[in-house]
Amino acid sequence: MVLQTERLILRRWEDSDAEQLFKYAKDPDVGPITGWPPHKSIDESRYVIANVLNGKEAYAICLKEDNKAIGAIELRLYGASKFCKGEDECELGFWLGKPFWGQGIMPEASRELIRHGFEDCGMNKIWCGYYEGNSKSMRAQEKIGFKFQYRQKDVDVPLLNEKRVEIVNLMTREDWLNSRRIIAACGNDCSVCPRYNKAPYVKTEEELHHTAELWLKIGYRDHVVTNEEISCYGCKPENWCRYKVVKCTMEHGVETCGKCPEYPCGNIKECFEVTKSFEPMCKKMCTDEEYEIMRKAFFEKEKNLIQSDT
Repeated sequence: MVLQTERLILRRWEDSDAEQLFKYAKDPDVGPITGWPPHKSIDESRYVIANVLNGKEAYAICLKEDNKAIGAIELRLYGASKFCKGEDECELGFWLGKPFWGQGIMPEASRELIRHGFEDCGMNKIWCGYYEGNSKSMRAQEKIGFKFQYRQKDVDVPLLNEKRVEIVNLMTREDWLNSRRIIAACGNDCSVCPRYNKAPYVKTEEELHHTAELWLKIGYRDHVVTNEEISCYGCKPENWCRYKVVKCTMEHGVETCGKCPEYPCGNIKECFEVTKSFEPMCKKMCTDEEYEIMRKAFFEKEKNLIQSDT
């Protein structure tokens, strides 16, 4: 398994990474704050690759430019983490070589592995912890979106033969999905919209054609339009909008109507009314799965706008 982000490659560790691992793991500012002693030799690093960094979801963090390991990141699965209570839970662990601190690399790598955990591995909860005093890990976890759960005293740190205070955080699948939501100016949820065709929500040709057929079935169109016509790439000034919502939010300098001091104005009230008028037809003509998608994408505008203003 190889995962990629804009700048990074997350790949399995190899024996040939031992020298690169030692380069960063020997630094006394790296290991001890996460609970392990600095490496003393390349042979020790080689042993760690073979016996510690060998989990099913353990990856080397590499820059795309040279594919050399600069840190480690892992989803520790049920049985390998003290936090997990079932197979649908795991724990995120990571560290990064000191020369790469402060560049946003760890949040970037973590977000991709978290996506992999929820989307590909079927996780419902991902735990993450840090020892008190590790301010870099604390900030990284906050930036990624983890939420505080509890603080535990006298936690054993066996590799250093000491006890510490540990802070434990959690991200649920619901938290993750909410963090990925893209709320349009009018309150539509683009992240579940069957028309929205922008990364990371790119649709297949078949999915777009199905949406075009659905739009005809429920009366949004009077014929099956092309995939290009049905695709939406988000709110833009040039987008046609009968309610002039996009133009209005831009003039007021806000992202959504919910953030506008004049909310709810006549334009958005009309938008709500027209949208609601289509809901009975959607319930009648759509399958349960199709209606659920439509409900989340279009029929919760007011709730989404209220939440976007908090």
